[in-house]
Amino acid sequence: MSAELENELKIFFKDLEWRGIISNHANLENFYHLKPEEKVIYLGIDCTGESLHIGHLFQLIQTIRFAKEGFTILLVLGGATSKIGDPSDKEVERKRLETEQLNNYYHKIKNQVTRLVIRSPLTKTATEIAKKTKLAPLELFYADKPNLLKDIYKIFKISMEDEKEKKWEKYLNYIWPLQDNKFKILNNNDWLSKISFIDFIDKVGRKIRVNNLIKKEFVKKRIDSEVGLSFLEFSYSLLQAYDFWHLYQNYNCHGQLGGSDQWGNLTVGLELIEKFYPGGKTKIFAFNFNLLTDKEGNKLSKSENNGVSLNNSRHEFFDFFRNMTDEQAEMYLKQFTFLSQQQIDELLKLNNPKKLRIPQRILLELEWFLNYGEILNERN
Repeated sequence: MSAELENELKIFFKDLEWRGIISNHANLENFYHLKPEEKVIYLGIDCTGESLHIGHLFQLIQTIRFAKEGFTILLVLGGATSKIGDPSDKEVERKRLETEQLNNYYHKIKNQVTRLVIRSPLTKTATEIAKKTKLAPLELFYADKPNLLKDIYKIFKISMEDEKEKKWEKYLNYIWPLQDNKFKILNNNDWLSKISFIDFIDKVGRKIRVNNLIKKEFVKKRIDSEVGLSFLEFSYSLLQAYDFWHLYQNYNCHGQLGGSDQWGNLTVGLELIEKFYPGGKTKIFAFNFNLLTDKEGNKLSKSENNGVSLNNSRHEFFDFFRNMTDEQAEMYLKQFTFLSQQQIDELLKLNNPKKLRIPQRILLELEWFLNYGEILNERN
């Protein structure tokens, strides 16, 4: 591997840290030393509800950053693991879902994920969006401030004289620069359903030590609680670890991504693969993201009943971005857009006084695109 590629990955990781995206990482040096053919990562999404929410959108946007760096992204839907549900960060066992309901959730989530990451080529999408919309949000908000709009466009490297299609194409470079040929959607039921319980215990149970599992924070918390932890929930980490091993074997997958409440599960996957391939030759790694939070620092998710569902009305999704505090909007500008540090710094200087709300209105470009692009409602 060339020193140039290693340097590019170091710069990329530094950018992730600056954006406040990375919570923990394991085997960072392995990440830096990946060969081009080893640049494959996966993100798991369980299907325990009928819609993705804003937290999923946050994670999917981060996978696009990896795709832009040449990574292949495996999005693994939990057709099997959704039957259990990840117990991480849960105080009680999840309610058992019937097969019909699980299948319904799976197909809804798959449709949403597909529409988010498998699209028409960029130029075609930009053109179609431009035809369906009269104006972009920035033009609506700053129609009476042409000089300010011109300064914002200059930072975006957009000319006021650009045709609408060209403007949208440039917008998407900063809002949703999707590399659609870099994504594969998989279902872990395709491999977990083919292994018997005895074979699973024989293959995985021999490699993982219980004393390591019970050190995991969520396991200790539940074991010490009055509710306790069922064997069903305890087994979830093993199933997720097996997913990683299967993807390593069959898709050359070297890394796993997840939310910060997933850290215990991610490290079990690393342990399993390292046990199968001792000697430090696997070059596997794991990153987990900071949880998406509201202005009070509370986790945003469907389980906390405060996460905006991507099935919600456009008005509610619009209000989510529009009504952000200045501090939260500045943070989201780093985490939800593909603007560079220099561009964000320049935009924040323009945002004086703050009542101009430039960060909030740039974030509305994302909301505008998701809805007018018909990604959530109708396949392009």
